[in-house]
Amino acid sequence: MSKEEEELHRIYKQAMRRIDELVEEVFKICDDVADTNHYEKDWVLDRFREKFNKARRTSK
Repeated sequence: MSKEEEELHRIYKQAMRRIDELVEEVFKICDDVADTNHYEKDWVLDRFREKFNKARRTSK
């Protein structure tokens, strides 16, 4: 692997680690919202997913 490929691989791995962290943060926030408001956690995650997908479609 060339130095450029190694650097790209390192950057990719770093980005994937950050995405994993973001997923954990979203789950924690959704859990907190559900607990605070006495909602079902799956319901909160489903609503988040709907809103995220809609925002993603409209931001293109």
